[in-house]
Amino acid sequence: MTETVASHRHHVESAESYDDLCIRAAQEFLHTIVVVDDRATYGGGDEIAPLVAPESGALDEDPSEVQESVEIGSGASLDVGALTDASADLGLTCAVLRPTREEQHDGTLDKRLVKAAQRADVLVLDWQLNDEPRGQAALRLLADVVKDDEKGRSRLRLVCIYTSEPDLNGVYDALKQALDSKVKQHSDVDDPMRWLDCGYMRVVIYAKAGGAGSAMSTTAVEVYDLPNTLVKEFSRLTAGLVSNVAVASLAAIRQGAHRLLTRFEPRLDPAFLSHRFFEGGPESEELLVRLVADEIKSVLDGADVRRWAESTAVRMWADSNLPDQVDVTSKPTKVRFVSKEDLTSALLDSGPDRSFRVSNLKKSGDIFDLGSDLKPSITSILATTGSIAEELDYDFARLTCLARNDPSPFPHNRTPVLSEGTIVKIRDGSEYSYLLCAMPLCDSVRVGAGRAFPFVPLKSVESTKRYNLVALSPEGKRLYLAFSPNNHYDIARYTFFGGAGQVVTAQRRAVKGRDHFVFYDKNHKAFIWVAELRFQHAHRKLHDLGFAASRVGLDESHFLRMAKDK
Repeated sequence: MTETVASHRHHVESAESYDDLCIRAAQEFLHTIVVVDDRATYGGGDEIAPLVAPESGALDEDPSEVQESVEIGSGASLDVGALTDASADLGLTCAVLRPTREEQHDGTLDKRLVKAAQRADVLVLDWQLNDEPRGQAALRLLADVVKDDEKGRSRLRLVCIYTSEPDLNGVYDALKQALDSKVKQHSDVDDPMRWLDCGYMRVVIYAKAGGAGSAMSTTAVEVYDLPNTLVKEFSRLTAGLVSNVAVASLAAIRQGAHRLLTRFEPRLDPAFLSHRFFEGGPESEELLVRLVADEIKSVLDGADVRRWAESTAVRMWADSNLPDQVDVTSKPTKVRFVSKEDLTSALLDSGPDRSFRVSNLKKSGDIFDLGSDLKPSITSILATTGSIAEELDYDFARLTCLARNDPSPFPHNRTPVLSEGTIVKIRDGSEYSYLLCAMPLCDSVRVGAGRAFPFVPLKSVESTKRYNLVALSPEGKRLYLAFSPNNHYDIARYTFFGGAGQVVTAQRRAVKGRDHFVFYDKNHKAFIWVAELRFQHAHRKLHDLGFAASRVGLDESHFLRMAKDK
């Protein structure tokens, strides 16, 4: 009984450290590794004959045969059986491509890898492939994958160069030059671990154990250790409380996919079509999407993914990221430091309308309320660099209130739909202003003939003023927007026509040299799409608007009016 219970312990309970916790989250998420190696073999690999001094008459041999023998003998082989077995032990699927020269040169390999990489989390490339020297094939394949990834944006990817090439510094330099401006950070010159951080993609270099020069390399990895190494490297892309919840959620969705499918059975098609017949297409299609989203939420609740950010995980984060003494100075004239233990306790025990008093390590007897002293945010003392605290707070606020704020979530020919919670930008004379669409969801569909959509003005203000919405402008600048329900009397209406789906859709247009999504009203006035509020935020804004517009004006005694404020 004890063993059964133990086997179902949550990873947060089993993790030995914060790094271990992040590795466990990454392993839950990772599914597929794709390897490209021309020396991939099952078993011990090809036997490589020792070099023999040429005999007289050797120059009469066919040069192509000599070259071929040299190429085949260059580099260590890759034991596919050991690699796939080690991957399976971690719950990973590993696909190995062993390209021929013809496949490299006629484009077959490039197309095949790009297709496979669309479903792969990790890509492993040998540096020397067949007859293309100096990593030419590997660099070309990497460029093709990166180009394809950029179409969808934000594609998490780990790329590992796993090679027997002795000059690993040369490999590193070639990769850095090829990736150029995509490289955001990189390893130091004297760092034996060679890596390149390209934002959503991380590139690492490891030597094949048994390959040329591997004895001199501190990064040589046995093939049976490669999957475990790749999991650790991938965790560097996702290591964080917030990202751990995200990757664990995706893992839970994958694991619960078949259960979800049993809820949405093909036998329900007639009932759905009957519903669609009476209710119309667009809202019926959206209903299915919302039902699937709700079912996914139940899957996440069942997997208890919130636990990846619970108190135990927070304590691990603090232990790994906070110094022993934390600078919490808010005024230059009042230097204050608190212990890691006190700050950790504050993170675990604080909450709404609660205070947490801590002691200043630099001044005996100075006990103060941490929350009051650092209002409205303590991000600056938790971030590795305090100067980016405002950026982090802004990005997290944007995450909480906006469903979309970037054209990239709309793949291929998809475009935004004008509906409740859509934020748009319009030209008002020589100035631009921002509006919030207040059309209820149920009235945003079945738009055939012209329909007037109500818009509430949003005031763009400085960050030092009062605001309750944030978004990036179409130009990528930070917006601080103030919504007031008292602006109900400033509501403006513009008439739009529905498209083929009986909804108002945006068109992709170039505005001042940049691609934007634009709605056009009946007078061809342009409304540039900015963002979409999350449903709850949009609904609350409309509720506040309706409440303000339905206030009951009442003449009453001044005496009574003042009495209620006692």
